[in-house]
Amino acid sequence: MMKQGMKKWLALLVTVVLCAGSFTACGGENGKQTVGESTVTPEATEAAQTEVTPEAEEEPAMDLGGMEIVIGDWWSSETEAEPANAMEEARLEYREMIQEKYNFTMKQVSISNYDGMQELFTTSVMADDPAAQIFLLSPAWISQPLANGLLYDLSTLNSLDFNQNKWIRNVKEIMSFGDSIYGMAAGKAEPKLGVYWNKRLFKEAGLDPDLPYDLQASGEWTWNKFEELCKKLTIDSNNDGTIDSYAMANFSIDFFRGAVVSNNARFIGKDDAGKFYNATNEPNFLEALQWGVGLIEKGYEMPVPTDAEWDWFISAFRDAKVAMQAAEQYQVGTWEEMPDDWGFVLFPKGPKSDTYSVYFGDNVAVIPSCYDKETAEKIAFAYNLWTEPTPGYEDEDSWKDGYYTRFRDERAVDETLTMMYDGTSVENNDNLPLVYGTSYGDILYAVYALEKTPAEKIEEIAATWKALIEDANK
Repeated sequence: MMKQGMKKWLALLVTVVLCAGSFTACGGENGKQTVGESTVTPEATEAAQTEVTPEAEEEPAMDLGGMEIVIGDWWSSETEAEPANAMEEARLEYREMIQEKYNFTMKQVSISNYDGMQELFTTSVMADDPAAQIFLLSPAWISQPLANGLLYDLSTLNSLDFNQNKWIRNVKEIMSFGDSIYGMAAGKAEPKLGVYWNKRLFKEAGLDPDLPYDLQASGEWTWNKFEELCKKLTIDSNNDGTIDSYAMANFSIDFFRGAVVSNNARFIGKDDAGKFYNATNEPNFLEALQWGVGLIEKGYEMPVPTDAEWDWFISAFRDAKVAMQAAEQYQVGTWEEMPDDWGFVLFPKGPKSDTYSVYFGDNVAVIPSCYDKETAEKIAFAYNLWTEPTPGYEDEDSWKDGYYTRFRDERAVDETLTMMYDGTSVENNDNLPLVYGTSYGDILYAVYALEKTPAEKIEEIAATWKALIEDANK
């Protein structure tokens, strides 16, 4: 009996051990346990574990439910242009992928012309029927919609992380009020103001056609050097007392903004408390305008032709009637068919600045405030994906590829445009666009025409600007 009892206990013990081994090897999802045939060899146990362990599943993609999202501007075509290079092909492929994966469509199209865009935004948002889910607005149009509460506070949306490097810093700064952020822009800030020059006219005047590049590179590109060039490039070729070729022709706002920015000055500043103030009565500002007026009075600026259109200065440079022009980078398209070669440098630095100065003024992407939280979150989620760097083109210098074909030489890109971003120059953005009702032309049109001195015009507009600034600070 004793032997039979021992045999039964031993058999029971073996069974328990084997069953325990089976539970350990075959644990499934959600704690479910499966018992099957097993052996006591370690190899079999390991194989069983490998066979039943579930693979990690990819987190399900957010489904935007077929949402149609329009990015509205005033220049894009209804039909997207075919990719012109490998980078554009890669971007298109990426954007098609995210739209399919997350079940939404997105396109950027013109929804108005320039003159009607601000009004369209205001009226459609106030009517709770926005003409687009995301609007691209000029900085000059921001102040009034912001004051009227028409812009969604983007800082409240979980889909946007403004600590990411892709967001343009100056846009974030001007659109931040306290802890709130009302606008955004992604990618590389658009390069702005510089000085174009005609290389042939430089050579004919006995100057090295690349001299401005060399002066810029050595740090010697200053107001004084610029004026020296103006003197040499204003030419009476037959000594008949009539100037045959002028040093420059400019749009008044571009030229004087360059002078102001380059001398560490601004039209409207912002103090440490975040309040706007009139900065036109500061010494640096007055010095900049007086310097610009002096060049005009000395005859270096081509006079406005009789009955000329407002943009007469563009054809004056294109047709080689003048040697230089202060203008923004986007004008490269205007010079595309220009017979003469040309270059592009930063605006020369003034006496109150130790380095070159630049400003940026990128269009601002905003979401209308009339959307509920869930809808705004979906729009932000999609736009965040849309603005991600193109896969395979995250290299720091990849932005240059799109500019090389627009300029006549590589130095404009490798030196001038690069200096706008690499810390060589100082960023000096003006707050004037954020004060509704103010305009650069309030001062500059009359000053450029020599109708009023800078001091007279500054005093003339002081009371009006004071009221507008006080209103903006409320």
